Amino acid sequence: MANITIHLNRVDGNEAIKKVEQAISKVGFEDELTITMASFNAHHSDEVTDLLARNHFDYQPIGSHGNEEYIITARKTAKRR
Repeated sequence: MANITIHLNRVDGNEAIKKVEQAISKVGFEDELTITMASFNAHHSDEVTDLLARNHFDYQPIGSHGNEEYIITARKTAKRR
């Protein structure tokens, strides 16, 4: 089981989506993907979670202690028919 972690400096825009796409291409069924960003970017995280959902990932968003970071952890699931 591998834990792949990426940090997004900016969440809005193509650069963030490309970075997430690259990471999810490396995630297997036993792995966990952790995406971190500054908490003020959390309101832009819908594009990221939509991408995860379209690629068959279950995800859980959480705020860090002190509300400085916003974290999304995700795991790949089997495709639903």
